[in-house]
Amino acid sequence: MRLDISEIIREPGKSAHYTVHEPPLVDEDIECTDDIIGQLDFINTGDALLLRGSCDTCVMLPCSRCCTYYQQPVSLVIEEQFELRAISTGPRSLPHIVVVEEDESPIAGKLFDGNVFDLTEMLRQYILLNQPTQPLPPQHKDLCSLCHRRPEEALAELRSEQDIEPSGHPAFARLRELLEEQP
Repeated sequence: MRLDISEIIREPGKSAHYTVHEPPLVDEDIECTDDIIGQLDFINTGDALLLRGSCDTCVMLPCSRCCTYYQQPVSLVIEEQFELRAISTGPRSLPHIVVVEEDESPIAGKLFDGNVFDLTEMLRQYILLNQPTQPLPPQHKDLCSLCHRRPEEALAELRSEQDIEPSGHPAFARLRELLEEQP
């Protein structure tokens, strides 16, 4: 979504509220599973354009242990400040144009095209920044942290795979054999 914020940039003290309801983003770095919902406020302070708000969505992430994909809720707290600069259009008596100064780094995604704000690019950047670096699915009470099953389920599967008697822990099977050999 691209927002024309010319009016806000032109008048110091002007503000605008936007309700965000964007479809899920899907690209090479992000796969959202839910719509991006939230709110944003643009405020012209005269010297800067402030952008504040919050948005929520869910993304698909691979578990850092087993690479199984799961849904991770992501909450974005957005706080940005862009410098405003006046450019003269002619002699001093003529009006000037106010433009947004943006980071010129080649790796930074462009958020502004003149006075048009690229909301989709900003949301993409914030989602990338708010994803966990080592994603793990949420842990549930009394479930194994590795396989997310109850310990008795994992043990039952291990017994059936190794065809071991159900009495005692499989790790102590050899010890049980030695004890049974004793007179």
